[in-house]
Amino acid sequence: MRQFQLFRVTGVANATTLDSGLKSTIAEPKRLIAIHLEMSAYAATDDNNIQLYHEQTVVSEFPEKMFRTELAAATSSTNVSGKRTEFPVDLDIPPGEVAKIGIKCSATLTSIRGAYEYEIGGK
Repeated sequence: MRQFQLFRVTGVANATTLDSGLKSTIAEPKRLIAIHLEMSAYAATDDNNIQLYHEQTVVSEFPEKMFRTELAAATSSTNVSGKRTEFPVDLDIPPGEVAKIGIKCSATLTSIRGAYEYEIGGK
């Protein structure tokens, strides 16, 4: 059965901020199927990145303009499509290890929210 775990990450200017992550245990080994993500806005400079970590290693990185969202300085909405983006992951997380999502912000901060889609038991 597929399950979901919520995450919210408030970006900090000139820093990488991670959530607490999806932890695998011996009792409940997890397989991360996908990340469902929304971004609050993007910077005109396009230098913020979404990063997926497995422990201390970046396993995926996406530029902020890949997301259906608005320019941070926009005064009116131009986005008529859905804002959620799904990224397939397919990562077995060994017991005791964690997968984390985060945002690496430059001077213009932004925030992300979404959910880990996962299964207990791995493949």
